[in-house]
Amino acid sequence: MSSNYIIKNTLLDPVWRASIKNNCTLRSYQAEALRSIYDAAAAGRGGRFAVTFPRQSGKNETQAQLEAALMAANLSKGGHIIKIIPTEKNQGKISTERLAAVLMDGESGINQKKDEISYGSAKLRCLSASPNAAIVGATADILLEVDEAQMVTSEKYDREAAPMAAASNAVQVFWGTAWDDQTLLARESRLAEKDEESDNRKHIFKTTAAEVGKEVPAYGMFVSGQIAQLGREHPAIRTQFFCEEISELTAMFTGERIERMKGAHEPLYSPEPDRCYVFLIDVAGSDETTPSSRRANGFDDRRDATVVTICEVSLPEGKSYDMKNFVWKTSARRLYRNVRIDQLEQYICSDIEHWQPSRVIIDHSGLGAMLSDILINKYKIKILPIDITAANKTRMAWDFLAMVDTGRWLEYRSDEMNTLTSGFKPGRESCEILKDPALLQQMFFRELRGCRMEPSGNGQTVRWGVKDGTRDHVSGRFLHDDLVMSAALAVFDPGTLPLYTQADNDAWIENYLKLRKMIEERDRRELRRKQFFW
Repeated sequence: MSSNYIIKNTLLDPVWRASIKNNCTLRSYQAEALRSIYDAAAAGRGGRFAVTFPRQSGKNETQAQLEAALMAANLSKGGHIIKIIPTEKNQGKISTERLAAVLMDGESGINQKKDEISYGSAKLRCLSASPNAAIVGATADILLEVDEAQMVTSEKYDREAAPMAAASNAVQVFWGTAWDDQTLLARESRLAEKDEESDNRKHIFKTTAAEVGKEVPAYGMFVSGQIAQLGREHPAIRTQFFCEEISELTAMFTGERIERMKGAHEPLYSPEPDRCYVFLIDVAGSDETTPSSRRANGFDDRRDATVVTICEVSLPEGKSYDMKNFVWKTSARRLYRNVRIDQLEQYICSDIEHWQPSRVIIDHSGLGAMLSDILINKYKIKILPIDITAANKTRMAWDFLAMVDTGRWLEYRSDEMNTLTSGFKPGRESCEILKDPALLQQMFFRELRGCRMEPSGNGQTVRWGVKDGTRDHVSGRFLHDDLVMSAALAVFDPGTLPLYTQADNDAWIENYLKLRKMIEERDRRELRRKQFFW
């Protein structure tokens, strides 16, 4: 038997091909998925495969090696691999460049375009699954694969992509990272289970960060650091690293999380010396303080409220000056419903003068834009306005959960309350102003229990909060999430703060004076910059 024969047949194995041709040693979980999918495609057996790998664990390298092996096997025969990508933003170009790097092994016949590459008579085309992209008409003779399948809508795939595999019964492969149980990847994983039952071959390949860490210790160390920072139950950790799906409308704040939030400090009515305070202000919707909206609603407790959460921000001794190490302790709260904007301004400005916060982080959406502009004009750069976009609200959800899970958000002590009482009577146009710390904290806890997270279909953002129409089981009134949204504003970087540390008084004073000097100098530069642009 000649050595050429042995080499030729060895290269039919995609794992050996990767090793010999590209000097690429695949990990065990990569090799297992690669061989199974290649064998099915080369034999023309059809079927679907679902591959769920953690982030940065070699999914794209596995894809490129599979594509290269199948194109080499069809070098003379020809045919098409169709690769569906979520968006039109350079992903096709990146995929073809990665594949070209694998194919560039001294062989000729490689021709690369932006979203297409040919190798002999075999071709790979990348097509976008974005809503505006028209992809009907292509044919997948060799393979039909979907990259980041959790970001592709089932409707788009079923209507325009799936028929591409019909003519030759091509293998369909769905690659991605777990998100919720409603994604295309989740659906196809469930269908792949039926394929496993019918042909007794493996069709589902799911790997977790723990398994990757066994083969790549550096990866395991990185993930351990992320867990220490965010907590094991953080949605990003569960989905991106441990490939656990999040059920739709998952409860966000479990009883365990709420217990973890309870601190040992007392609520305050006035600031204490040598402490750093930050105001977090969530503002009611833009049309919710007008007489017409009050009459239209017919009852006042359906409308949102403006909430001010006053927090002491500190830095534990021995921790580096990093926002991820800041500890937030609630000191007081304010809730205003059905209060005119001019009165609201007076109340908040009075509190600012009294508490002298180092920063005021305020919702800049809707009515918040008007109120934050007033505060900026009066207090300059002490005010940090935040636009609550879909991306920012997602950050609020994930980062606030991380604060809770790592013990960096602590509530003041308060007696449990079974009833809600206030001078507010639904159905009347009276304003509601609440400052009682026990009452507001228990409202806050009930809001937490009512919060649900609904992952969006694109795999990038989440919708979260209390669902409209939810009733408070204690008061019978409509349950809101204003207190929670106010607290979650803490995730936005408040800039350099003169944080109190648990060091001795002399060291703390020295540190405080240094930070105060830095802040004053930065504030002067920022003010000059704003005056220039104004």
